[in-house]
Amino acid sequence: MWRRSIPFLLMVLAAAVSTAADAKTVARVFTLDHVSISEALAAVEPMLSDSGSMTLHPSQSRITVQDLPEVVDRVAKVLDELDHVPGRYRIQIDLLEGRSETNDREERVRPYSSADQVQTDERLKSMFKFPVIKRLGSALLEGELGSSAQAELSQGFEISFIAQTPESYEDAPWGTPDLSDRIQLRRLVLTRVSVGPDGTQMKETVLRTNMLLAPNQKIYIGAGKSEDAKTGLVLIVQAQKFGGN
Repeated sequence: MWRRSIPFLLMVLAAAVSTAADAKTVARVFTLDHVSISEALAAVEPMLSDSGSMTLHPSQSRITVQDLPEVVDRVAKVLDELDHVPGRYRIQIDLLEGRSETNDREERVRPYSSADQVQTDERLKSMFKFPVIKRLGSALLEGELGSSAQAELSQGFEISFIAQTPESYEDAPWGTPDLSDRIQLRRLVLTRVSVGPDGTQMKETVLRTNMLLAPNQKIYIGAGKSEDAKTGLVLIVQAQKFGGN
């Protein structure tokens, strides 16, 4: 019985040696400059094969990955995309209010001063037929791509959005456009803030949209109308700077 078992055991050992030889691994050390060890661990660990392992060196901001060469190459690509200085953006937002009449009751209650009024360009004149336009408020928002932003445009309005690099879709029927010089504002929301009779703060969504912006591009949006339909809001969004450090 023992002698008959020896050939089978030798076959098993030979198969194990052959598998180990086929699964030759390589090791590479990655130094992390901007991403944390925990973020790198979350990204890399699911990529490892059964032959792979990862060693963390938190004090040196390094990780060592040992795996099949093709796996290590994929890890290197992912970490290169992940470990970079986040791009920054600077967005100028202006909120205007236009009126179709200048001698109505609202004008007498809350008159426009010459300092409030703004000069309209031809595009604004063609889009919004208001003879008098006042600037309600403005804000310059800066931050890192991928982060959310919020600001008060005036005492009665707030703006919020998430700025990020645009998502591309390879299977789009019209093809994938070049989005390298664009920034996407997701969940852009303009909110009207008021105080109720009981003193509680009330918020009403006036505008909710997404948009793509090119460098220095200026976008005009009709953001809402008043109840008497003689006034309206105009939101102007302009990308002053994005990308880079």
